[in-house]
Amino acid sequence: MQIYTASWFSYHGPGRIGISRGTPRYGVPPGYRLYKRLAPTRAILFESTGKADYEPRFYAEVLAPLDPEQVLADLARLAAPYDPVLLCFERPPFDEENFCHRHMVADWLTAHGAQVEEWSGPRESHPGQSRLDV
Repeated sequence: MQIYTASWFSYHGPGRIGISRGTPRYGVPPGYRLYKRLAPTRAILFESTGKADYEPRFYAEVLAPLDPEQVLADLARLAAPYDPVLLCFERPPFDEENFCHRHMVADWLTAHGAQVEEWSGPRESHPGQSRLDV
């Protein structure tokens, strides 16, 4: 299955699934779904002292307890008939100071057989949209 990742602010098309603790208050059209099981915990967000602390905690506390096959099935169901586009708040460019849990989720899903890439197309379109909406 193809999966995309993006910021809430860079993609507004179909197949949107929020994996953040919250959603933006403004500027995001309806039609998205939420999958909180991939969101960081409040403790990870507010107690981590940087990427070196955040990343191992996120893997251990959020991803390790999950069944990747079930997560992939859930994401496919939530986004159907489109490819899932996993959304959170962070915007590029990414570095050691501006990092994002969606890339940790992407690495984890890739390790379990999914094809995941950061969305780079127009914010309103989806690669499967034209063929599925005909």
